[in-house]
Amino acid sequence: MREIEIKARANDVVSIVEAITRQGGIVSEPITQHDRVFGMPGVPGDSVNDSPWLRIRSEIKDGATKHVFTLKKSITNQMDSIEHETEVSDEKELESIIKHLNFTPYSDLTKTRRKAYIGEIEVCLDHIEGLGDFIELEKLTAEETDYDAVIKELWGIFESFGITKDDEVTDGYDVLMNKHLGIE
Repeated sequence: MREIEIKARANDVVSIVEAITRQGGIVSEPITQHDRVFGMPGVPGDSVNDSPWLRIRSEIKDGATKHVFTLKKSITNQMDSIEHETEVSDEKELESIIKHLNFTPYSDLTKTRRKAYIGEIEVCLDHIEGLGDFIELEKLTAEETDYDAVIKELWGIFESFGITKDDEVTDGYDVLMNKHLGIE
C-alpha cells in the first residue's frame, strides 16, 4: 500500500474543524499516540532516501492501549511512502527485534490526534507536544498511483479549509522533532 499525504501547520483549529464538518466529516474524540521511530545507522531522516523506517506506535483510546508496528519507505519524499503495518501484542519484544536487526532509535514523540474522513481522504488534526498543531490529509493508494494527481486532490481539500502553501510542512513529525531538539 502507498500512503500519499500533505501536512500543514494548523493555525486555527476551530475554523478547520468547522470546515471539516461543513464537508460532512465527523471529527473523532482525541486519542494519544506515542511513536518510537527507528532507522538505519547514519541515515538522516530529512533526506530523500529509500531506506526503510520502522515505527512502534502505542495508541491509547477509550482507556485501552494497542501497539502498531509500521514499516515506511519513501518513494518521492517523506510524505509519499510505501507503508505496511500490523498490530503487535508485545511492543517491548518487537523493540528488541528491531535493535537486533541493527536499526537505531531515531525519534520519540507523543501526539494527540483527532481524525475525520472526507470521502476516502483521512484528515488528522494533531497536537504534537513541543511542536504545536498540525493537519494532515492522507490517501492510501495502489503503489503505481499517479502522485501528482493525488497531491492535487489533497490540496483542493486544504484550500477549502483556508490552508495555503505558506502553511505547508514537508517533514515528518519525527524529523521536525529532531530539528526542534537540535539533533538533526
